[in-house]
Amino acid sequence: MGVGALVAGLTTTMVFCATPTVPVLAAGSAATAAASAVDDHTNVATDEDKVKAAAAIGVNPGIDLLVLDDQGFVFAIYQRAEAGPYVKAEALRTYLSSDPHAAYDFIVRGIFVAAGDDAQAKIAETAARARRSSVAVTVGLDSSDIALIEKNDRDFIFAVWQRVTAGSHVWTAAQTAIADGTGQAEWDAFLNTGAAAAAEQDLRDVIIDGDEAQAAKLRAARLVTAKKALLQLLLLPVTDEVVNAPDRQYVLFVHNNAKGTEVLLASQAALNAPDDKLAQALTDFIFTGGAAANKRDEDAAAAKELAGYRDRVTAIRDAAKADGFQPNLVDAANRALTDGTLLTLQTFLLKGQDEPRATDEQWRATFFKDFNGDRKADLAGITSGGNLFLYTGSGAGKLTAGGAMWATDGSWGRIKAIAAADFNGDRKTDVAAINSVGNLVLYAGNGAGKLTNAGAMWAADGSWGNFKAIAAGDFNGDRKTDIAGISGGGNLILYAGDGAGKLTNAGAMWATDGSWGRIKAIAAGDFNGDRKTDLAAINSVGNLVLYAGDGAGKLTNAGAMWAADGSWGNIKAISAGDYNGGGAVDLAAINSAGNLVLYAGNGAGKLTNAGAMWATDGSWGGMKAIS
Repeated sequence: MGVGALVAGLTTTMVFCATPTVPVLAAGSAATAAASAVDDHTNVATDEDKVKAAAAIGVNPGIDLLVLDDQGFVFAIYQRAEAGPYVKAEALRTYLSSDPHAAYDFIVRGIFVAAGDDAQAKIAETAARARRSSVAVTVGLDSSDIALIEKNDRDFIFAVWQRVTAGSHVWTAAQTAIADGTGQAEWDAFLNTGAAAAAEQDLRDVIIDGDEAQAAKLRAARLVTAKKALLQLLLLPVTDEVVNAPDRQYVLFVHNNAKGTEVLLASQAALNAPDDKLAQALTDFIFTGGAAANKRDEDAAAAKELAGYRDRVTAIRDAAKADGFQPNLVDAANRALTDGTLLTLQTFLLKGQDEPRATDEQWRATFFKDFNGDRKADLAGITSGGNLFLYTGSGAGKLTAGGAMWATDGSWGRIKAIAAADFNGDRKTDVAAINSVGNLVLYAGNGAGKLTNAGAMWAADGSWGNFKAIAAGDFNGDRKTDIAGISGGGNLILYAGDGAGKLTNAGAMWATDGSWGRIKAIAAGDFNGDRKTDLAAINSVGNLVLYAGDGAGKLTNAGAMWAADGSWGNIKAISAGDYNGGGAVDLAAINSAGNLVLYAGNGAGKLTNAGAMWATDGSWGGMKAIS
């Protein structure tokens, strides 16, 4: 934001940005490199890429950095003391991303943007100190007092109040600025104009009360103060040689050393004034013109900086929109863009995007069923031979064989039901399965299409043996994956997940009237687009019905998802996911002819037939289960 200071009649302006802070990290979130969300690290970045990336934070990398893979290099950058808060935040965000391409993108692009933000933050810190230094000079304090200048704005004003003459105009103005109930606006007013105006009034009082000789000395002192203040503001060296130089030499020094275009033009104009107007032109530049020109430079820089931040937040927002599964990130970006202030946009880029991004990623992990980590929805299916196979999605509604997810020993042939989702909170798709002895077991995904037995999700008492069907989703809105199950008594029960692969009985999701016993199949997803988990169910008369979730573990009948013609009665199995990449939840269904067909969701609880997901050869007819 722009701030200004009026110093002994001199209006000065600089851009001041709130100093960014490193985001608070969850315990253990980046303790070791083993926490990377990408199992198969990449080695795309070249040594030259890494050298350039490290140079962005002033590091000349040795072999210890160059031999690291992309993810390891990003984590090493995060750990470097030379990395500023923006670089650290972006490096950690990249390292924890499940996108395998994120690390390379950070190395060749992201680190330079973040390093630029850190550099801008340092400029802002320097400008803030310059403002306080300028005020210190104006009110007669020592601007070389580091401890004084490094204080925050309020504490600096308090120190001014303590050190100046009690009862003076400066003392009164400082006291008013830090009175109870004041805030940054009042502190800015004092630092921008109030201190200088009060100091000017104190000086006038002294001149009025003194003789002409004393008044001349005070006017000379006032000129010296103005010169020092302008140098402080422009971040130029304050030396006796420059300050005591004749006005023309002083302005020439400013012209030769200042960086702002407007300051250069204004100083040149003063120097080029006609002889009969030169003295006044130089005086005007020292007291007002230099600061006014600096304000124009700072305003232009601030506008450019703000536009740059807006462009970057807009790009994040648009990418999240295109993804279709990041509504929380879209909303957060829109709020930042609507507010539109530099601080709000900076905060979003530094850490404000992390929480909504994590929420969206957890939602994706729950429903996307991306077993191989390519951010496209897949299917796991138990074949007629009793083996669990992966069928990888194209993102456009088609599947290809992805190989066995488990040893091809036929052991999955005894599995009664499966449900795929992220049950243990690692953002990798797992499978919950009811085994042959009626126990619910977690098979944890590794993000590359394979599973490992992660133990029981419920007491190994065989109590799940009578369940007719299960479906996975976040039904109670706590961002942890639950299971909805149709019990042996025909009731729909919620089993709330703890985010670590275990469940607890959370009660009935529907009246305990046994009516769900006639349901043929269920699949969970957000079919109506309200970010609450629903159930699609094939009822006893062969119709596909939507049961809308309330986000608290209960359902209501939301009507048919397809014409009530009984045509779903011959469907053998269904699974929900965004298989066509359209951003809405679809259904994959095995029809009576043994073909796998895609029914595309419209995001409002209805479906349309989108064609076969696999060759129409009837080969899916032998599948025991899909998810």
